Amino acid sequence: MTAVEPASNRPATCGSMPVPRVVDFITVKRNVALAGRSYGHWWIEFDNDESYGWWPSHSVRLDQLFRGLPGVLNGIGLHPDAKPTRDPNHGLPADFEFHPVLVEDHTDEHLRNSIRRFAGSFEGGWRWSTRQTMNCRMFQLALFDAVGLVDGTGNYHTRGTGCPALAPIRRTFGRLSGRRRWPLNLPHPGQRIALPPHDTPAR
Repeated sequence: MTAVEPASNRPATCGSMPVPRVVDFITVKRNVALAGRSYGHWWIEFDNDESYGWWPSHSVRLDQLFRGLPGVLNGIGLHPDAKPTRDPNHGLPADFEFHPVLVEDHTDEHLRNSIRRFAGSFEGGWRWSTRQTMNCRMFQLALFDAVGLVDGTGNYHTRGTGCPALAPIRRTFGRLSGRRRWPLNLPHPGQRIALPPHDTPAR
């Protein structure tokens, strides 16, 4: 007689595809922020012709960097190459690129539609802060939460270390304590996104 593994010990399945599983048709792209040069940008691409990222609605003045301004999907109205289903950086190389991991029992088509639905209905601001506020990074992580994706083991380092201007403080803390100080403006791996009311996606 062949032993049957208890259902609780078997992976969930999505048709003939078990989960968790790597989603090869989605590429996560993350550019790191560089002090004095770039705010960085995070976006996702799938099926070679569709992509989503979160942008400020217009050019950012220094006083708006931390005070904030309205955000917009894919830089619509800001960038000439922006389209509702295509980020202006689509196809460009990024500092980090990887395929995410699906941890919920969804078909590929359900996953595609969930991403489109989340991105198309999202509303929020855009700003940098020492706490968790909406920008391209938090948009991507909130999207992951909503559709059942995670970075996957070995990819969490692509989230970076936080504001580049505070890098010397983090390095000093690390040398003195021997521990990594996770940036306060990003959730820890496995922690779900808790957005302020004004940064909550529309329903």
